[in-house]
Amino acid sequence: VLYPPVQTDFYHPGPAPGAHALIVSALVPYKRIELAMAACDAAGVPLTIVGDGPERPALERAASPRITFLGRLSDDDVRDQYQRAGVVLLPGEEDFGIVPLEAQACGRPVVALGRGGALETVIPGQTGVLVADDSTEAFADGIRTALATRYDSAVIRAHALQFGRDRFGDAMEALVADMAAKAGAA
Repeated sequence: VLYPPVQTDFYHPGPAPGAHALIVSALVPYKRIELAMAACDAAGVPLTIVGDGPERPALERAASPRITFLGRLSDDDVRDQYQRAGVVLLPGEEDFGIVPLEAQACGRPVVALGRGGALETVIPGQTGVLVADDSTEAFADGIRTALATRYDSAVIRAHALQFGRDRFGDAMEALVADMAAKAGAA
């Protein structure tokens, strides 16, 4: 498996984080933004949502006062949001999901649905929490757990570095060399 690269030179730790949750996502149904909204409300945790999409009007109508929509932001502003978040959420199932690794490159823990790509990018207890089911209460418990845990941002970032561009380039070169060797042997 050759994972896509993360810009770990651009995404890096910043100021001390807050106690709020963050989502960086397209606002489309399969991203399950409504689950994160309900879970944050159940946990009593403010939620900031970065992104836009066709679901935004409905999500804004359903949002409690603790939920803030920022829309599309510049890359610099997205990085700032990652750095300031207490936890970053991934409530939907992704094939891979680059957001958890961008957050981790900023030293921030992730709470993700324990399916799909999150199983390969989130290490329970070290880089965040994997939630076993997609119920509001399970996700709210994951958020509470993550915010109550003292994570080592250097450990979180070190994990993300394994998905950096240098590693990607080395892995791509090795894959091409292996394929060329196999083609030559045939």
